[in-house]
Amino acid sequence: MEIDFRDVRTRWINVDKDTTKAEQMVELLDSLGFNNHERFSAVTNVAPHEGVRKGEEHYRNCAESHFAVLKETILKDGDPVLILEDDVEYTDALTDYISKDKPCSPIVFPDDVDAIYVGTSHGDGRYTAHHAEKGWLSVKGVFATHGILYLSKSYAEETLQVGKRWIYEQNTPFDVGLAYELQPSKKVYAPVVPFFYQADSKNSVNKWENITKTPLTPAKKFSLGTMG
Repeated sequence: MEIDFRDVRTRWINVDKDTTKAEQMVELLDSLGFNNHERFSAVTNVAPHEGVRKGEEHYRNCAESHFAVLKETILKDGDPVLILEDDVEYTDALTDYISKDKPCSPIVFPDDVDAIYVGTSHGDGRYTAHHAEKGWLSVKGVFATHGILYLSKSYAEETLQVGKRWIYEQNTPFDVGLAYELQPSKKVYAPVVPFFYQADSKNSVNKWENITKTPLTPAKKFSLGTMG
């Protein structure tokens, strides 16, 4: 499978009041030559549960925003969709492939891929990252939802099922549920160096740039362990 990333249907999640981030996203994606990107108005009406950790008050709204994008795109027509969050910046790993001002190098994916995590996180550090074909890493236990390319409709369907169970029954951010429950049984890949990371400059509370910009470490052993 080959994809010109500039042609990928892209939806970026943005809260209505965050107009500065919206402007930044338009500038960022236009500068890369993305020609099929649209803003998605984030869900904001889901109340947090009691005892939620500081900085995670809005994770249910974040999850429901992702679910809504999936319902309006790949779950409706089966075509791939790249979901981005509005706090992202891009790395040179992405511009090695695309640039508005130069010919694009198509990105070649492994066969039968379900999803590509173009944004990753070291999370709790207990992930698997093994070298796979065409230069990608096969990953399990990788957190983050700031940059996911959904290629399989079935994976998107299970994202809703697993995600809702984790945010409402486990009271846990849904990226953790995808990492521990869904990824182990699916074909999920990521680049060694993430294409997108969560920029500290765009986050007033959470500072995740270090764990989302740092390359993944290949050949790490995956273990469910004891979740803290």
